[in-house]
Amino acid sequence: MRHLKLLFAGLLLWIGTTVSAQTKIAHINVQKIMMEMPEFKSGQAQLKKLYATYEKEFKEMQQEYQNKLQKYQQEVKTVSETENQKRVQELLDMEKSIAKAQQEIQAEAAKKEQELLQPIQEKLKKAIEDVAKEKGFQYVFDSSGPTNLIVANGYDLYNDVKAKLGF
Repeated sequence: MRHLKLLFAGLLLWIGTTVSAQTKIAHINVQKIMMEMPEFKSGQAQLKKLYATYEKEFKEMQQEYQNKLQKYQQEVKTVSETENQKRVQELLDMEKSIAKAQQEIQAEAAKKEQELLQPIQEKLKKAIEDVAKEKGFQYVFDSSGPTNLIVANGYDLYNDVKAKLGF
C-alpha cells in the first residue's frame, strides 16, 4: 500500500512537471521599447511643446497678478477705502482664476498625453501579442514595472517586438 502511494505521488509530480514544462514564458521591458518607438518620441516632442505653451500662459497670468498686487500695494494709501476693497476683491478673483486655469491646464495636458499615448500603447501591445503568438509563448511578463519579476534565463521578446514594429 505504501509503495502504491509513493508511485501515485511520483506519477503526480511527473505529470505536473510535464504540464508546466509545456508552458512557455517570455519577458520584455515594455517601458524601454516604448521609449524607443518613433511615435513615442514624436508624441513626447508634441507634449513638450504643449507644456511649454501652457507654462508660458500660466506665467503670464502670474506676472499680471504680481504686477497688479505691487501696484495696489504702492497706491494703498493714496486711494479710498472703497477703492482698496474693490482692488482686494479683484486680486482675490484673479487668484481664483489662476487656480482654476492651473487645474484646467493640468487636466488638458493629462488628456492630451493620454490621447497621444493610447494608440502607441495599443500598437505595442498588439506587436507583443503577435510575436508571442508566433513564438508560441503563453505568457509574457513586463520586466520594466515593479512586479518583482526576476528574469534569469527567460526569453526576451525585446528584439523580436522591435523588429515587428519596424525600427
